[in-house]
Amino acid sequence: MNINKTLLAIAMSALVLTGCGSDSDSSAVTPTPEPEVTQPATGTGAFEHVWGPDVNWQIENTFYAYIDEVEREDMLRQFQGTGVPDNGFKIVPADLRERKIASLAAGDGKYIQSEVYNDNQITFSDVLLYLSDTVNGFDVAYNFDETLNAYQWKVTWDADGDGTNEYESDPDWYATYMIDFGEFRREKFYDAQGEALYLRLEDVLVENNSGVLFKSFSPAMTERREQIQLDQAERRRNSKPTFYSEDTEVIVVPSVMLIPIEEFGVAGGTPVFLNNVEARSHNLRPDIYRKDKAITMADVLLSINEQGLAQVGFSFWGKLESGVELNHFVINEINGKRKGGAHGYVINTGVSWALNDFNAKYLVPGLVGHVDISESYCDHNGTSNYQDPTDTSTDYPDGLIDAEPFAAYKEIDCDPAKTDVEDWFVDQEFHLFSDVWLMNNPGDTLTVVNFHMYDYYPVIESKRVAGDGKWPEYDARNAKYPLDDEHFGWGIANCGNCHSLSGIHSEGDIAPDLGVNPKLVDIYDTGKIQSHPVDDPSELVIAPYQCAECHGSNGAPSGHGEFARCYWCHSEDFIPENHGSVSKYITKGESGFVGGNDPELYNRAYESIAVNSADKEGVTALEAELQEWAPHVKLDVLAENENVNWEGYWGMYPDDMKIRTNNDWMTDPAYPDPYACVTCHYEE
Repeated sequence: MNINKTLLAIAMSALVLTGCGSDSDSSAVTPTPEPEVTQPATGTGAFEHVWGPDVNWQIENTFYAYIDEVEREDMLRQFQGTGVPDNGFKIVPADLRERKIASLAAGDGKYIQSEVYNDNQITFSDVLLYLSDTVNGFDVAYNFDETLNAYQWKVTWDADGDGTNEYESDPDWYATYMIDFGEFRREKFYDAQGEALYLRLEDVLVENNSGVLFKSFSPAMTERREQIQLDQAERRRNSKPTFYSEDTEVIVVPSVMLIPIEEFGVAGGTPVFLNNVEARSHNLRPDIYRKDKAITMADVLLSINEQGLAQVGFSFWGKLESGVELNHFVINEINGKRKGGAHGYVINTGVSWALNDFNAKYLVPGLVGHVDISESYCDHNGTSNYQDPTDTSTDYPDGLIDAEPFAAYKEIDCDPAKTDVEDWFVDQEFHLFSDVWLMNNPGDTLTVVNFHMYDYYPVIESKRVAGDGKWPEYDARNAKYPLDDEHFGWGIANCGNCHSLSGIHSEGDIAPDLGVNPKLVDIYDTGKIQSHPVDDPSELVIAPYQCAECHGSNGAPSGHGEFARCYWCHSEDFIPENHGSVSKYITKGESGFVGGNDPELYNRAYESIAVNSADKEGVTALEAELQEWAPHVKLDVLAENENVNWEGYWGMYPDDMKIRTNNDWMTDPAYPDPYACVTCHYEE
């Protein structure tokens, strides 16, 4: 080490001498001007209670759109990268962006200039018009409805290419969307059509690796959507500033409910109710929106902060360990109660009497997991409780159109001649992020509640929280012999890069004169965790973070208040360099060789299911297959419908799937998350 230090010193001296010149150099020296300090536009330093970088994002990766048809296999191919979706139309953002900007410059009306989004951003309406621009036989006409404050669309389409239009100026076309779940197949409850929209197409941003389906719905769906959009538009027109100045554009949200976390790992708590919340644009995402033109859900929450009604915090999520690329500010705190691990905050907004319109009912995992079949638009009753044979009432949805509309939800009518009840058999718009959930036309309610997903994973491994005693932790701030920047390995987390972790401080190690030989710690089996015993003492090593107890954090940057599931974000955009095993991926097949871990990755994984509910033989065969492990499941609880599949699951995990050595199923024994993380990256 001393030799290496000497060589480094010589090299640095040479650089210094080369850069300074000689004393006899009489040429004038121009002072280097101080760099201009600019205020960040987003993230830390720009907003109170917002942590993250200065973000500048636009979608770059290819995604797929679908016209009238999408199969479950399309969804799996797109999200798992196993092939090209058969029904997908490839959308290249750079091409769309180029066409749109040229159209806006020419004023030819092929594309719409948004009053809210920057021109480089891509919305659902942009994708619809791009299909009109590039797909033969698919034509879209549009007009802006001042009353609804929304664009309306009419589609003409020659679906089979025979020269005859199957759809002629059809006003009932709209969209659903699929979101990217990445490698880990956590979301069992998801139909291939994804989530339906009542939001305006021009208001919804296309996210990375989204799937966008455009299809013709029933006239009843269009009628319901316009009923909601009218309600929202009128609320916008009636929103007047009282807290803010008269010239400030505001919205007023009649009801806001926040439920802070009270006990980690236990959902629910005491709600905070706020009435008639006035909100303005705070320009949290100038990379996405025009200045002062967008009022998002995040703006509502930042306005709540500004008015002292409550305190809501945000942290930035980039590309996650699962491979999902978010690039959003996510709510991480309410009134000082931080989220952590798999216990976080879930958001929603809309018109209260329409929040129960959608439900993806024909999902096999729901029946396997004893989940109630929830109501949806025009389907609230007609059958008994499949979970309780003693309940003989018929107050449960049966998959058929009700005879009468439900007045409490302001349903217009349930006329079978114009209502396809299956239009609502998908999820509600839900997987959106608060910094891009546009609320320029607000609903009457907004909620932020806490929710955890520990029931989805092995609790012993997944519910790892700093201070829970499952693994040792140390306070590096109290180190007796802290290292400083003179240490040759300053800033390197993996002490094993230079030191022998199996013989630290022993004869032959880097500093044999220290005179200490601490007892080696068995990090594979502390007696407190699910692991395995080590039979061969030569396998015992010192975990690098244990060194911090005596020698401090060795230049590790300070933390930012997180206390669980650090790997979730520090995996792609924020890779922990020089951290040994956690700095690289392994495969699922290799996972059993890391500290004896042999996890059953996601015990609810199963082969993907998609069987038409009107296919009697197929449904019978599926039910027989399910009986082997879910004998209670009966697929006659909902009506047959040729337009609906029984669906579910994402397939089994392949052995070559990349994973980190810390995840929701296993813990890295050398860098156990979050215990090693909080030891060295303490919050100052």
